[in-house]
Amino acid sequence: MLQRHDLACQTFKQQYILNATYFKEGGPILFYQSNEATTITCPDTLILADWAKEIGGLTATLEHRYFGQSLPFGNDSYTQENFKYLTLENVMQDAVNFIDFIKSNVTGASNSKAIVVGRSYGGTLSAIFRQNYPDVFYGAWAVSGPFYAFGDSTEIGQEVQQTYLRQSYTAFSRIKQAFSNVKSLVASGDEPTLAKELSLCQAPNVTDVAGAVTFNYWLVGAYDILTQFSFMPSYFHNVSGPVLPVVINDTLSAPSPLAALNQTLWHAYGGDAVAVPSGKPCLDHTIALPSSINIAAVPFSWVRCNWVPLNNALDPRGIWQIGAPLPPSASDPSAGCTALWNVTTPPGAAIKAKYRIADADLRASTRVIFSVGELDPTTSVAQNGLGDAVGTDPHQAVRVFVAGGGHGQDLEQYDPGADWQSVVDARNIELNVIKGWLNGTAAASTALPSSSSAGAGSSATARAPSA
Repeated sequence: MLQRHDLACQTFKQQYILNATYFKEGGPILFYQSNEATTITCPDTLILADWAKEIGGLTATLEHRYFGQSLPFGNDSYTQENFKYLTLENVMQDAVNFIDFIKSNVTGASNSKAIVVGRSYGGTLSAIFRQNYPDVFYGAWAVSGPFYAFGDSTEIGQEVQQTYLRQSYTAFSRIKQAFSNVKSLVASGDEPTLAKELSLCQAPNVTDVAGAVTFNYWLVGAYDILTQFSFMPSYFHNVSGPVLPVVINDTLSAPSPLAALNQTLWHAYGGDAVAVPSGKPCLDHTIALPSSINIAAVPFSWVRCNWVPLNNALDPRGIWQIGAPLPPSASDPSAGCTALWNVTTPPGAAIKAKYRIADADLRASTRVIFSVGELDPTTSVAQNGLGDAVGTDPHQAVRVFVAGGGHGQDLEQYDPGADWQSVVDARNIELNVIKGWLNGTAAASTALPSSSSAGAGSSATARAPSA
């Protein structure tokens, strides 16, 4: 349905994937809510497929309205007039209707319990669904959800910085020096040299705020995505195996800090390098993210302007800024939403209160797993506290910390050749918590790993193996 409670019953086509191969009567519905991606996620590529086989469940994915092929107005969907139907209330209603559809059309599913799962923005959605429709969504797994990035947060940039510092102080020092060198070139107006040193297709325009912001965040974004998705070498250029160690080693071995920065930019953005007929390929710094990251920027900008006001502004105390301090709200979508969509972004606190995802709400939540990864900068703005009390109620919320884990890595399908033990342990914890919910008890048939613990309203840590 196009609009919640629409008496005219206007409809549109919304893409979904449903797999009931291993479903047994009354088994759970493992529902993955797609996020801001340009294509729908097949649940068979996620760990949910393995779990469905083990516990007799079915897997399902619903594409987010206005993303991928689920466009209510086809090629005309991305207009301000037509975006008025892209609301959080409608997104929630889509999911509710989808669960009703499954229960009505899959034999034996009428009494099945739905566990909603999402990653990143979708991780935030999964908790919102559970908090606002607890009768529909029996439980939720919120993977790498940025619950505390709303408003004035500057934590993500700082976390990126700290990640590299923890990996190698020497590499971090070279990264810091590289950004200092860039700052000097910007201050002297030597943009042609900057373009040459960093293989840019054109010199960056850093004389105005918009140009400075674009270029600055492109530089920082390389370090962000390379640690977030260190477990996905296929996303990047000229790497194999875990990405972050490659970046660290290249940074240490490069002939200069700027050469190290250039190599990092090629790893991050080289897959989209621009071919030059009479010379070497170059990098386009105006493209915010590599195409491999799979983000639909236009509809997601509407989402950010209306109910997910993510703020990635760089803390001036950090190493990343390359010129005069950027405006504190430089990455706060509310700063540009009036010009872009003629909307005023509600305060983050108001949004969290309205949809029951304020800190007090999440600490009191039931049947929600909040999982985060050590190498994921989003962890700095995720739900990192649930209180210290360890009770006896198996339905209280649980936080799982994945040592050495990336952005939603525990959600990926099991890969015996690539998964390290901490990721396997995290999945065991998460599955056993869900089994406990479904069975109404804290215990499940498979014991938790001995190095981990999960209690009511508590945290569980999946530890990396010792060196």
